[in-house]
Formats: sequence, structure tokens, C-alpha cells
Amino acid sequence: MNTYLISVRLTWADAFFNTHNPKSIELRKGSFGACLKPGDRIAIYATWPSAEVIGIVRFVKRESLAIDRLWRASEQGKLARVSRQQFDTYYAQQESGVGLWVGGAELLPSPIALPKLRQSWGPRWQPPQQIQQLTDDQMAALNVDR
Repeated sequence: MNTYLISVRLTWADAFFNTHNPKSIELRKGSFGACLKPGDRIAIYATWPSAEVIGIVRFVKRESLAIDRLWRASEQGKLARVSRQQFDTYYAQQESGVGLWVGGAELLPSPIALPKLRQSWGPRWQPPQQIQQLTDDQMAALNVDR
């Protein structure tokens, strides 16, 4: 089992940790998440203005689907917490999209802000544009057991 880090806009990052009806699908493009295996953990980095790792979810499965099938699989956006307009805008000019099904969301006891991440991981560290596998040292900085 590995732990990865992804960057998610704050609105959608928070939705994973909603105690009532949490977000259970992350929508992406291309080959995103092809490295993931069921049971892997994904640390969620909430982007600006939050700029902090807020929690961890468990990866369940990945599916690459035609756009209309992905919309239906996401229960018309309900599982991904997106409107039809947001979905269509994100996937404009795309023939297929990727759905990452997740569960077991756990908020960190306290979020870890970007300056603290850079203190632990190096001053030039940048949040990933795609997906980053975390090393043991990086996981220790998050206080996450392997």
C-alpha cells in the first residue's frame, strides 16, 4: 500500500470530509491515477487560499469512461459534488474522463500548511500538478504511518 498526494481546489477538497454525504469520486482527465491500486491512500492538498494538506482518503477504483458514461457513473455529478455546467466545462473537448472512487475519508487532526510542508520537504517543494507518491520521510512529516 502506497500513499500519494493530489492537489484539489478547496471547495472540492472539503467535500471529501463532509460528514453527511461525502464526495466519493474525484474527476480527472487523461491517465491520471493509473498508478493507484485499491487500498492506496491519497492525501488531499487543498489549494489556495487554504494551501494545506487537510486529510486522507482511501482509493477504491479508477475508471476511464466516455464523458456521458462518467456523468451517469457519478450519479449526475452528485458523487463528485459538481453541477452539469461545471462537469461540461471541465470536460469540454474531451472524449473520455477518469473517475477515482474513494472512501474512508479522515481529516488530519490539524491541517499541514504549505510553509510547514516546505520546512519538512524542502524550500522549493511545490504541490503536485498531477499526483505524487510520498516517501516514508514525507509521510512522517504528515504524521501518517506507512
